[in-house]
This record gives sequence, C-alpha cells and structure tokens, in this order.
Amino acid sequence: MVSNAVLVAIILLLITTAFFTIRTTSSGLIPVNHSGKTTNKQPTFIIAGPSESGKTSLFTLLTSDLIRPSVTSLEPNIAPDFRIPISTKTFSGRLMEFPGHLKLRNKLFETLQNSSNIKGLIFVVDATVDPKGLTPTAEFLFEILQVTERFPNGVDMLIACNKSESFTARPPLKIKSALEKEIENIIIRKQKSLEMIKGNEKTDEDGNLQEEPQVFNLGPNNAFKFESLEGNIDSVEGSVMKKNIDKWECWMDERTVN
Repeated sequence: MVSNAVLVAIILLLITTAFFTIRTTSSGLIPVNHSGKTTNKQPTFIIAGPSESGKTSLFTLLTSDLIRPSVTSLEPNIAPDFRIPISTKTFSGRLMEFPGHLKLRNKLFETLQNSSNIKGLIFVVDATVDPKGLTPTAEFLFEILQVTERFPNGVDMLIACNKSESFTARPPLKIKSALEKEIENIIIRKQKSLEMIKGNEKTDEDGNLQEEPQVFNLGPNNAFKFESLEGNIDSVEGSVMKKNIDKWECWMDERTVN
C-alpha cells in the first residue's frame, strides 16, 4: 500500500509540473525539440543588420514608442508578445533583434534555421554609408539569404534604410542596387573558387563527391537581382531618431495577413 504521504507528494509533483508547463508556454519561451535544438513556431519578425545601423533603437521604438541611447548589443533582444503599433489587427507574435557583430551572428543563424513561421526580416542599414563601403553589409546579407532562401517561398525582407533624414543619405533604390552588385561579386568569387578546386575534388567516407549546394543563380550577363529570389525584398527609407518608421510598420502589418 502506498502511504498517504507518498500520494500527497506525487499529487504536489504533478501540480507543480503542470503549473510550470503552463507558465513556460504563456511566457513565450521557445520549446526544445528531440534533437536538442530550440524550435520557434510563433509568428516572428526579426531585426538584423550590421553594427551601429540602429537595430536596437528600432526594437526599442517598436516595443515602447521611446527613443533611448543604445550600445552595441551582446545578446538578442526579444519581445514575446509583440503587437505592431499601427495595426488594428489581433496579430500577436514575437519580435527579435540580433547583434550585428561578426562574432555574435551565430545566434541569428540558429534562430533562422529553427523557426518555422518567420513573417519577415527587417535588415537595417545606415543610409549614410557610401555605397562603395557596403561590401561587409552585403556579405552579411548574403549569409542570411543563404539560410532564408532554403525555405519554401523564402522569407520576405525589408532593407530598412535608416538615418534617411541625413543630408548624406542615399536613396533606397541606390542602396538596393549597390547591395545587388556586391552580392553579384560575392557569387562570382565563390564560383571561381569552386572552379579552382575542381581538380582536387572532395569526397565523403563513401567516396561520393561533395559539392557545395548552390542557392543563387546569376541571370543574364551574370547579373544578380533580388527579384530572382523566392522571398520578396523591399528597400524603404526611414529614420528611427525622427520616429519616421510608418512605412516600415506598414510593411510589417501587410505580412500579418497570412
């Protein structure tokens, strides 16, 4: 016979476990799948981009309607119950902002790979940067696209051209065109590298040829265009410091329909 004390202990354990499960779910924590990787099925908008482009300030403005001085983030910022400020819809999802530093980008890529309901990715760029200096930004964007373009229909992306109020800011279409050209150069360089190692082909343990999967194909005249991607890519001006982000919010709102 099981004693009353043991029965009480079992009942308390079950109640505690149930309470913890409910609390964890309601707090928006990401569950873990059987492989040990975190999975995120919640509708999610992601903010990414190079350092000092205004990502953290944008996250703060979207979640609190405040402008605050920010420093370079070392950890992702997460709003588990995010609502788009201008929206009248009942949409509620997750807003995540990731550090742009080269050594801190692994968490962004892990989240992208393990999220199944990404509504859109806001890639913030500094519109005052000379287009000739966009190579590191294009390389970062290229790495993101290598992940998102493997999803069915890709992931819609907004190139949020921040600081557009500045006299030295470039128009969104010029920034978009410069990024396309830089990505085109990246693809060409990678293709040449692959051609150089063809004579020294790599094989796996079974002797099968290992080839790097190709995500992007260049169009006529070896040109790369965002229009050739599965996800839609838009480039829109705005300013976090001037609270001029209505167009970005409308872009987000349009993607909550599905």
